[in-house]
Amino acid sequence: MDVPSTLGLRARNKAAKRAAISRAAAELFAAHGYAGTTTQQVARVADVAEGTVFRYASSKPELLLMVINEHLRPLVESASDLPDEAAPDEAVLGILDPIIDLAHDQPDNAAPFLREVLFGEDGPQRSESLEIVAELRGRIAAVLAPYGGRFEGVAPHDGQFEGMGLDDVASWLFSTVVTELLRGVVGLGSPDPRAVLRARVRVLLRGLGIPVGP
Repeated sequence: MDVPSTLGLRARNKAAKRAAISRAAAELFAAHGYAGTTTQQVARVADVAEGTVFRYASSKPELLLMVINEHLRPLVESASDLPDEAAPDEAVLGILDPIIDLAHDQPDNAAPFLREVLFGEDGPQRSESLEIVAELRGRIAAVLAPYGGRFEGVAPHDGQFEGMGLDDVASWLFSTVVTELLRGVVGLGSPDPRAVLRARVRVLLRGLGIPVGP
């Protein structure tokens, strides 16, 4: 067997092990939640040694981030763009749909995922998560770009928006939605979280002087 063939086989084996670990972790997290799943269980279901799990994810938080990243990335990349005439509030919520759906469908995993993204230790999977978040914020900034002149340097009421640029406002909107989602996953949210999120985004955009839908 020549060297290129050997390297190709090794790469395929690594990819197969990674896929098995990710699949096992996703199944266990979905069934038992992040807190109720151990790396030993993941290794057993993936049919690998526990040490092998840590070759692909250096810690349990990194393993969760890997699983959620693989779930979110295609949703973020393939999300259909709303029509040009869509109101800014609907466009912002459409951009954040993958995160909103995650909080609704996997509340036991959404909270630790968001916590690790915001406050976790650096690692390759967290870096990937931050790239996904940055992409979402960038899309929000693009939605707000036509209205940037309405709030940059403006200080309505308490001055909370003074000097804020598009990226700042996009990050602020994202953080506000994430905070509300976290309230929901710990049992403090509304029985109709989408309605609450829509109302909050509309109020925030109105405060920036940005028109919202009916």
